[in-house]
Amino acid sequence: MSDDESSGDEQPSEAELALKKRREATRQASSGLDEDARELLETNRQDRERMEEEIRELRKRNEKRKKEREEEEKRLAAERAADEERRKAADEAKRKQKEEEELRKKKERDSKKAEVDKLQNAGKPNFVISKRSGSTGDEDAAEGQGTKKSREQLENEKRAILKQRTAELNVNGLDQHGLSDKAKELHKLLYRLESEKYDLEKRFKIQQVEMQELAERARQANRVGREGTKRVVLAEGESDPVQERYAGTPAKIEMFSKYERQKDKRTYPERKNVYTGPQYILPPEKIKPTKIVKWGEQGLPVYEDIPGAEGGEGGEGHEH
Repeated sequence: MSDDESSGDEQPSEAELALKKRREATRQASSGLDEDARELLETNRQDRERMEEEIRELRKRNEKRKKEREEEEKRLAAERAADEERRKAADEAKRKQKEEEELRKKKERDSKKAEVDKLQNAGKPNFVISKRSGSTGDEDAAEGQGTKKSREQLENEKRAILKQRTAELNVNGLDQHGLSDKAKELHKLLYRLESEKYDLEKRFKIQQVEMQELAERARQANRVGREGTKRVVLAEGESDPVQERYAGTPAKIEMFSKYERQKDKRTYPERKNVYTGPQYILPPEKIKPTKIVKWGEQGLPVYEDIPGAEGGEGGEGHEH
């Protein structure tokens, strides 16, 4: 490749300049070689030039892909920024709507509280007595004069409390994106509540089992008699030699669970050997054959003894 072809928009790198110098040196050194050697050098030179051309083409492609990736990243960044702006606007609208709803509820509570205070100051009951069918006026008057609240009052209070604690589902004016976010939020809430419910049920079951075990232990400890434990009352200044001897000893270690159906009948050294013994077993010796199986005309096996084999008779066998 000539210098005119290599010169272009891109300046040659140090590696290319060094490669050119090496080619010139090779060309000068090959001037004294024979025809075959010169042809081989020329073929190698052409291969190198072809490889360099491919490398330059790959570099151009890489540059082109790099520019395309940069443009794609810019486009995605712009889309993400737009999505973030839309999300912030939606959050701001939700926040304003929530504040307005809280302000409205506060005004309603204040108005109801003012009405209740007005009724209390007037010395009148803060409830309405509704006559039921089949009841007399005396019964209604007695029920109204009592301190207990009626069933209707309890139901009304329950509805009011549930209305205060239950958030209203406002989906008016939401687009597809907003509805999707609302559904995801409700799904997360349900998932969290179900998880808490499962944890509480699991804890309640565990506590029930523990309470039963404690009750059984207490019952066994309080048993006195021939079958149960005997209470020993030590006199003043008397000590228990067995307790003093085994004081500070570690607790008993169970090698298997007491809830297993089939308990381990092996002794402690046998169980210990399973974990501390050899981890492999040598293969057993093969039993040397003593007979040869042949098939007769009727399709039945015929066994013949192998001459000189241990356990064989050295003669022909019999049919089975």
